[in-house]
Amino acid sequence: MAREKGILEDWHDTRGFGFIRRPDGSKVYVHMKSIGKSTERPKAGDKLSYEIGAGAGGRPAAIKVRIVEPPKPVAAPPQAAPPALSQTAGPQAPPPEPRRERQPGLRQISMRTAAAATIIVLLGNNIMLGRFPIWVGLLYVIGGIAAFMFYLADKRAAEKREWRAPERRLHLADLTFGIIGGLLAQHVLRHKTYKPGFVTVTALITALHVLTLGLIMFGVYAPGSIGDFFRTTFHS
Repeated sequence: MAREKGILEDWHDTRGFGFIRRPDGSKVYVHMKSIGKSTERPKAGDKLSYEIGAGAGGRPAAIKVRIVEPPKPVAAPPQAAPPALSQTAGPQAPPPEPRRERQPGLRQISMRTAAAATIIVLLGNNIMLGRFPIWVGLLYVIGGIAAFMFYLADKRAAEKREWRAPERRLHLADLTFGIIGGLLAQHVLRHKTYKPGFVTVTALITALHVLTLGLIMFGVYAPGSIGDFFRTTFHS
């Protein structure tokens, strides 16, 4: 089958698919699985070599794709040379120190570790206060290890450009007692820390664990405590 060359457009890196502009101006679907391994991930503007085959549902799709040429970087405009200092000029002030840019995600990373520590403290207090048996703590340990391994496998699959599990699998692991391991995995592996939708769901799951453990620790969910609270409030 004859190969074509086209330009990669509308590339969704997080979802692993996009479209190639063909020589005749039309577009054809391409998935990450069809792109051969290279030193860099594909990005919009890459020149690709490919064949046309059958994709999902029998629709045309690009297969056996290779990155021929990445987009050329735009050259920075030449900077003008600084004016020569006059021999009669007085002492010059030292140049200002370069402004240090904050690393993106630093605040989010610290919030993840703080949230994990908060859950550990609440969990330990509940066990020491006898709010629930120690096997609940073991569930958090087992679930945390499992969640960390899920994140690690997803990170390695992303680096190797292999097929990745749906994100709901990671959310489910966080929800079912694995939130501590999930938060630590995001911090250690620097994985899933910049996608807004994923970050929002993780924050909601974290808040659910913190709220539940906090209410249990303060006795709101203890047997009879809810009824006693309302009786004390409305009949005092």
